[in-house]
Amino acid sequence: MTPDGTKPTVNEKIEREGNGRDQAFSVIDRRPAYRDDVQPASERGLPTYVEELKARTEEAERRVREISAAYRRIDQERDAFRERLTRDLERRVDVARADLMRKVLDVLDDLDRAIAAAPTAADPTTFLAGVTMIRDRLFQVLASEGVQAIQTVGQRFDPATAEAIAVETTADAGQDNLVLAEAAKGYVLGGTLLRPARVKVARHGSPATGAGEDDH
Repeated sequence: MTPDGTKPTVNEKIEREGNGRDQAFSVIDRRPAYRDDVQPASERGLPTYVEELKARTEEAERRVREISAAYRRIDQERDAFRERLTRDLERRVDVARADLMRKVLDVLDDLDRAIAAAPTAADPTTFLAGVTMIRDRLFQVLASEGVQAIQTVGQRFDPATAEAIAVETTADAGQDNLVLAEAAKGYVLGGTLLRPARVKVARHGSPATGAGEDDH
């Protein structure tokens, strides 16, 4: 109804409803206002992709330098240890050699005294006994250093420890390849052959053939 009590027309209703909608709906722009003082990320000092890649590369290079330096230190320490070990071994060898030479010189002194007394010796047997004692003492010195004589006479010939310088034919088959005599003794030091024995070896055969006669 209108204020004067009359019924509103269709146009008045449409106009009234339109005014109501205009008052009920309004658009509020809530977007943040653009600020001139806001800078892009790259301009605020934050690292760019290239800067990050450069930093990682520098860190990797630093690690490589540290590892390389560590390996160089290990190599230097290993070389120093090897040098110390070599010097220590050489010193030990020199000490052992000097000890042996002192013992040999003592025997040499005994031999010199025996030779000096030989012209005045009334009994050759006494002189021979003195020289034999000196020889035995020298063997004792060698034995104290681990040197041992190789037993060959009466044993089967062994080319690993003996050198056959003569062959003697024998009719006894049981003596074939036996060592009959030594021209020079052989010696070993521990498991090392110092020199082979020089020996005469028996060989079974017929003397009539003349094979295997003494080479001397």
